[in-house]
Amino acid sequence: MDMLLKVIVTSMADSIIYKNHCTPQEKLSFASGDRWYLDSDCGRKLTGNCESKSTSIGTPVTGTYSSTISLSDVKFLHIKNTDTSGGSLLFLDIGSTGARIKLSAGQSFSSDLGATASDSITVAITAGGTPSYEYIKGS
Repeated sequence: MDMLLKVIVTSMADSIIYKNHCTPQEKLSFASGDRWYLDSDCGRKLTGNCESKSTSIGTPVTGTYSSTISLSDVKFLHIKNTDTSGGSLLFLDIGSTGARIKLSAGQSFSSDLGATASDSITVAITAGGTPSYEYIKGS
C-alpha cells in the first residue's frame, strides 16, 4: 500500500488533528522483476481524519541524524525524512510492539501511538546514512 500522510497541527486547545490518505496497490512478481499495480479498489482513495489523544504538543524539531534519537511518553508522532540526496533512510522502532517503519527521502509518518491515552510509548529513531529530519511529538 502506498501511503501519503498530511499533518495539520492546531494550537487552539492544544490538539493535533491529522489527515491521511492512501491508494491501495498490490505487488505482482514477474521473471523480469516485481511490479506494483493498483489493486481491485482502483480509483478509490481511502481517507480518514483523526483528532489525536495527546494533550500537549512539542515544538517541531529539525536536524541531521548523528546518533539514535530516543523519544519517551509518545502519544502522537509526525516524522519526515527531509534528506535530499535520496540515499539516506530513517527507521522507527515503536515501543515493544515490534513495529519498524522505514522512511526514504521525502517520506513521512504520522500516527497516534498506543491503544489508549494512558499508554506511554517509547520510539527509537535510527538511520542508514545521515539524513536530515523533522518531527513533532505529542504527549
